[in-house]
Amino acid sequence: MKHIKTFACLFALGAIMVACKDDDMKNPGNPVMDVTGNLGNACFGDTLRFDVKASDSQVPLSTIHAELYFDSELVAEQVIRTKVSGETYPVAIYVPYIANIPDGTATLKLWLQNINFTITEKIYSVKIEHADYPYLTFVSDEGTQYTMQRVSMYNYEVTDNFEAQMPGKIVAPAAGGATDEVIWGYEGGEIKVNGSKSIPFTNAGAGNYTISFNTFTMEGAPFTSYTLNDNLFEQISDDVYQVDINNLAKGDPLTLDGFPNFEEWWLNPDYFEANSDGTYSFMAYDGNYRFIANTKLKYFQVVKLVAGAPGTLSQDGTGLPWILGDNIGYPSLSNAPGWNPGQGIPMAPQSDKVYQVTVVGGRNINVSQINFKIFGQDGWGTEFTSSMLTSQSDLIAVGDGTGGHDNGNLYLKDGVELEANTIYVITLDCSNGIDNAILTTEIAGENQFEQKPVSINGKEMNTADNSTYSLVIELNQGEAINFSGDINITELYIDPDYFSGTPDNLTFIPVSGYYNVVVNKERECIYAYRCNENGSAMKLQDDGTGAIWIIGEGVGNPSLAYQIGWTPENGYCMPEVSPKVYKFTAQAGEALSNVPGQRIQANSVNFKFYYINQWDNGEFGGDNLLTETGTASEFITVGQSDGNIHLASGVSLNIGDTYLITIDLSEGVENGTINFEKL
Repeated sequence: MKHIKTFACLFALGAIMVACKDDDMKNPGNPVMDVTGNLGNACFGDTLRFDVKASDSQVPLSTIHAELYFDSELVAEQVIRTKVSGETYPVAIYVPYIANIPDGTATLKLWLQNINFTITEKIYSVKIEHADYPYLTFVSDEGTQYTMQRVSMYNYEVTDNFEAQMPGKIVAPAAGGATDEVIWGYEGGEIKVNGSKSIPFTNAGAGNYTISFNTFTMEGAPFTSYTLNDNLFEQISDDVYQVDINNLAKGDPLTLDGFPNFEEWWLNPDYFEANSDGTYSFMAYDGNYRFIANTKLKYFQVVKLVAGAPGTLSQDGTGLPWILGDNIGYPSLSNAPGWNPGQGIPMAPQSDKVYQVTVVGGRNINVSQINFKIFGQDGWGTEFTSSMLTSQSDLIAVGDGTGGHDNGNLYLKDGVELEANTIYVITLDCSNGIDNAILTTEIAGENQFEQKPVSINGKEMNTADNSTYSLVIELNQGEAINFSGDINITELYIDPDYFSGTPDNLTFIPVSGYYNVVVNKERECIYAYRCNENGSAMKLQDDGTGAIWIIGEGVGNPSLAYQIGWTPENGYCMPEVSPKVYKFTAQAGEALSNVPGQRIQANSVNFKFYYINQWDNGEFGGDNLLTETGTASEFITVGQSDGNIHLASGVSLNIGDTYLITIDLSEGVENGTINFEKL
């Protein structure tokens, strides 16, 4: 919807009119509408509800159209099929709630059309006003409810002992003639009605302070300003802020202010070194830099700028190289860039043609396998192949297209495994140009951090960063599951295919066996996958037991913001919930939705089922296709050549609805069936 201007008298006034367009010669018939209900007034954010009795004694009816206009702009509409003459049809039109729009009069247009396009039209003037709520309720992300008292018209406040970060939503009761609750959330850097995210209220510190909100302007407080060397960060999206700092030199002080719980942030040692006075020193090479603060992941991405834009690498070795791929990520492995242009990791310049990344084993780099590549830009284009890049590292090699290693991709040498919590510095030296680059890797000590334990059923989980925890554990179907330690389980999305019940009373769903259970605080979720006793991923067995892995587009975990894509390591393990039967439950959502549980894209999917999260180790495709059963054909198709799963022609899933995929291998792996149903 376009931006709506504020007018002294916003809505067009109009008397009730009835217009009939009857032309028996061209458009025979006589549609008649009998409208009942309160059409005289409504509240912003409410639903205007009324009934229309539709009839035509001569020809069949077609549709009822209802349109709501603010001034001359269409803001809501509904179309209803009218199959039976003389029947009464309920109509519900949502009245948008937009900031800074005064009370006024809207125009409601109704028309009834028969199959010969004969139309009867009615136009109503509807008074629209703001409800004068007696109170509002602030609901924190933890579920605590706080009553916001009305202090004046539109203005509400609550004062309490809050944390420095108090994300939540504001709920207005049905009041002032309204029939619906109004819920304010956050989207696009603004407080909005029905915003999908929580409002990120922040204060300089925890303690007694006031959260306020104005229902007319939709402005709230407090929101702390973030600064670097007194330069204000600009908000780019709900959780991302950035500021450009020019003419930085190595050793210059960096003073950060306004970031709540800053002690929890991860600071990249390639750019930040802590000083005793609370400031930091800049550690990279001289130049202009962009600092990008991610308040959700609690880290800064720092990018060297060239001509005001993120740098790229020139033929002579100057500029900025980037990393794309798997098994490396900042601030942790949970945020690996994958092979996604625009999400690359910029290397830190150390001199005019020398760059580095510093990683911690188990936190920023996988200790047992790596598969990433150095590019000349944040995406496709210039990339380092084996003919351009020579490794002088005892740990890391450059693939040449043989031995299962793609040309230019970095991998751990045979027999090499990195050490958890050990610091590694990977350096790219382009002093002789990018066609003669040298790669080295050095050990730079041990990462010191105070571990905050998390346990499952009394067994302590492993972590390298107090953010992602995992444990290979033998679990029995129906076993009670208890998480303890430094974890607020109510804040996390719990995979419903592995765990049932409430956070304080969980039960394990899949068949008994070994599982790697993962607590990921960054992604705010708990999930698991079937594994062997040594922790390696389980493969589908010849008898149909074991595991099935989902890889492809349009699916994610715990939400579509974390797409699986065609990266095998990201594959989702469907649990075996009974012998040889596997399930995946997901709500439908928009592309890249960050709503937990919305794990399948509503309008487009393209994924496949594999025997394990690796290529060339078995898949359901080609001569081994899954057969659609139950209601599957109503929703999906199975590619007859490749086995890929797509939505059926003309089908879109309903956003927010829950769907279940079931694969049954009871008759053998070669005779598997797939059902797709709406729950």
